[in-house]
Amino acid sequence: MAKLDISNAHKQILAELYQQARLTVDQLPYTDEFERLYTEFVARSGRTLTRNEVWRALASVRKRSGLIRKER
Repeated sequence: MAKLDISNAHKQILAELYQQARLTVDQLPYTDEFERLYTEFVARSGRTLTRNEVWRALASVRKRSGLIRKER
């Protein structure tokens, strides 16, 4: 799988959108909340990434401790 090229500014957008979400990263796929996050990310970033790429980027930011910790 190729490495996803995403800027720090785009990572910040993802972090901000995630902070507004009620669900954890692991709970987001296939939910209306993820669809909202995805749509807002594409609108704010101007990037046309797939849903999978946005989720991978979100998971990557989480692995680097770039997201707030949420209770399950």
